[in-house]
Amino acid sequence: MTDTIEIIGRNECSACFSCVNSCPMRCISMETGTDGSLYPLVDKNKCIQCGRCIEACPTLHELSKNEPIKVFAAYSKDLLIRKSSTSGGVTTEIVKYIVKNGGVAYGAAMIEMEVRHIRVDSVQDIGRIQGSKYVHSHMYDIYKQVESDVKKNIPTVFIGTPCQVAGILCYLKNIPDNLILIDILCHGVSSLDCFLCGMKLETKKTLSRISFRDGDKYCLEGYNSEGDFIFKTPYRASYWLNGFVEGYIFRENCYSCKYAGKQRCGDITIGDFWGLKNDYDISKGVNFVALNSNKGMDFWDKISNLYNFEERRMDEAIPYNHPLREPAHKPKNYDGFRYIYKNYGGKKALIKAYPNKTFYIWLRRIIRKNKVFYRMVTEIPFVGKKFKDYS
Repeated sequence: MTDTIEIIGRNECSACFSCVNSCPMRCISMETGTDGSLYPLVDKNKCIQCGRCIEACPTLHELSKNEPIKVFAAYSKDLLIRKSSTSGGVTTEIVKYIVKNGGVAYGAAMIEMEVRHIRVDSVQDIGRIQGSKYVHSHMYDIYKQVESDVKKNIPTVFIGTPCQVAGILCYLKNIPDNLILIDILCHGVSSLDCFLCGMKLETKKTLSRISFRDGDKYCLEGYNSEGDFIFKTPYRASYWLNGFVEGYIFRENCYSCKYAGKQRCGDITIGDFWGLKNDYDISKGVNFVALNSNKGMDFWDKISNLYNFEERRMDEAIPYNHPLREPAHKPKNYDGFRYIYKNYGGKKALIKAYPNKTFYIWLRRIIRKNKVFYRMVTEIPFVGKKFKDYS
């Protein structure tokens, strides 16, 4: 009997959705586990044991990866694009170029508080996939849509985490010339369920959209369906965002990510170029851009006039971006986090699993309520730094 995708351990599955898209019987769904993360579930009554889900799983196959041919620091020449982006606007310019030339782009969007990949084929919709989203993006049938577009010879760009790029590589098997794959520097992702639990700790009001960055600062800003501002919380005062930035609430597979390192699976790798702190004003946004294939090099030649850029060394970026070195480090009490999540829910897990961090977050939330008190406390020598919004 042929095994199904359920042979994959939950500590290995990235929920890339490749198995879901590859199943001819549509008998695989992604279900929320007790830890809040998605995992594949096979309907045994419909399964015909064809093995296509296993063939499409990147966890079960070693994919070819390449070290960058060239590395650039780059940002858009368009000041409005650079200002509205969470980094240098390189990805936005790529999407704009592709769409204006009759192509389509796939990227992560927030739709009523769910982060999911969507297809963009108009300039008006580019803003929907602009900006960082530090939540696991659900793919649904996106790989099938990509496959349909590339078969029609439509210029196509797919933007995702390395495991999502690996998923589409395994799903398609043969990558045509009209498909550009862009992997982002991913530090790890929170499950959507955990994210929603975290937002309930920020406000009781109904939210429709979240912004995750304020320039180069990690900061949550919440809005309702009318676009009205609801709250703003810096990462050091947010249970969820602090957990994301410091890496203790990721999906379990993120801590053993096999795509972390200099060798990349996309044609182009894009992220923040934090290693340029002494050369650039990072607060205005500067992208790390690595060209990993000849296809990536050729594509950059077509669009490079859209950017201010210069060639840099890979070793400038590595110390400031752990995804170029290794996966995120698994915290000591991660099993405790999962235990509390399973038995008491995500909100309790975010508050109780890491008591030392929770204590300081709780204090910061209290101190921030009074501006005068906040200023007094943060000016105390040696101690004040622990309570600043950013330090």
